[in-house]
Amino acid sequence: MKFNSLGARILLVVISLLILSVGAIGFYSISAGGRGIGAVVNDYEVSLAKGMAHELEADFNRFQGTLHALSGLVTTRFTPQMLNAEVGDVVIRQFGAQNGKFVNDIGVQSRHIRSLFIVFNPELFGTKNVYMVGFKRKNEQDTYLYMDSVGLGPSELIDRSNQAAAWFWTPLDTGKEYWGDLRKSEAGSDEVLYTMPIKLGEQTAAVAGISFDFNFVHETLNEAKFYKTGYAFLLNRALKILHHPVFTFEGPGFREVAGGILAPYADNFLNSNQGRFAYVMGGDEKTMAFRSLSNGYIIGVAATTAESLGAVSAMRRAVYIGIAAVLVITSVLIILFSRSLARPLRAVAERALYVAESGDLTVSVDARTSITEIK
Repeated sequence: MKFNSLGARILLVVISLLILSVGAIGFYSISAGGRGIGAVVNDYEVSLAKGMAHELEADFNRFQGTLHALSGLVTTRFTPQMLNAEVGDVVIRQFGAQNGKFVNDIGVQSRHIRSLFIVFNPELFGTKNVYMVGFKRKNEQDTYLYMDSVGLGPSELIDRSNQAAAWFWTPLDTGKEYWGDLRKSEAGSDEVLYTMPIKLGEQTAAVAGISFDFNFVHETLNEAKFYKTGYAFLLNRALKILHHPVFTFEGPGFREVAGGILAPYADNFLNSNQGRFAYVMGGDEKTMAFRSLSNGYIIGVAATTAESLGAVSAMRRAVYIGIAAVLVITSVLIILFSRSLARPLRAVAERALYVAESGDLTVSVDARTSITEIK
């Protein structure tokens, strides 16, 4: 088709207008749709982290309830006058004998607890012995047995510089709860030590504590599936890794992972209760949403944008295919329409040329068209 023909010019004009109009609509649709999907993905990932945080929080709150029960047991059985070394040995022995069953019954209420204990303040009761009441078991199915030691002797326990005694002195010195790091239990599984101070008047009489099996946290986070390769992880207050599909607690912390790529984002965890940010690792664009728990733990979810924003790519392809289909169909229709104009006009032109050259005015023109102007 020659450019100076009617059909070519009609096709060129219509296609140009279609490209401008359909392209503008398509670009706006992709832009608006992409922003909308991005907002939905952001809300979804933040909500996912929040939901898992609430699920873990429920179990941690039950642990807190256990320690409050132990604390209440001490505060209702002791008076300030009993907090001295002269009567401490006798009073604590009587306390253990009278309340051992109650302590045991508290532990049975949670299948994750492996030990629960009350260790009395050596500054009040003396440093001759470790004064305590506690019970432990190796597995959920086992029966609780009496604990005669917390693994530390009197000299080790009273040493504030001893990191192994941080679970004891942190609550005593700060008056706050203490969540220990991951450690291996006697059964070989991961466990965590959680303690809190027991106040009696103005004095801290003892420290209540439990150790719990951390495997339920691993199981909960491993079961959290989203997209194809998205995963959940858990950090402690020092941004050490408590749970991750690849990294371990003994390995690098969040700031050191992948050669420090994530270090610039560490403050996001520490300064905000929840959030989401984008980063690049291994050449892939990724996102990470997080939520802080009341005990200082931080739960996060990570995914690649190729998966989380896969709908944007699908939408973009659909728009491009739609634009191409519109242009193809329209081009075919315009070609057919232009031919319906050009053929009768060409017939008229050929007859007119014949008349002009021959002078024969008797010929007629057969305009096979329904267009009034041409007829």
